[in-house]
Amino acid sequence: MNINKIKVSPEIWVTLYSELSNFILERSSLDSIWTEDENGDEVMTDDKQDEFIDIVDTVETIMRDSGLVKQEVQ
Repeated sequence: MNINKIKVSPEIWVTLYSELSNFILERSSLDSIWTEDENGDEVMTDDKQDEFIDIVDTVETIMRDSGLVKQEVQ
């Protein structure tokens, strides 16, 4: 299959894979993915961060297989 490549800016690339991966993780998790750190900031738990990274790999593969490519920074 010959797919026309669609170039997206690095900012859009990161936003897209981050939003999709976060959505998948939140929808598939039975427990909370967030915890509070020592500064009082809400952060992802260590286990969920590992899951997020795995999901990002899959989402980026889907994005590339769908014809999206990240523009090179000039």
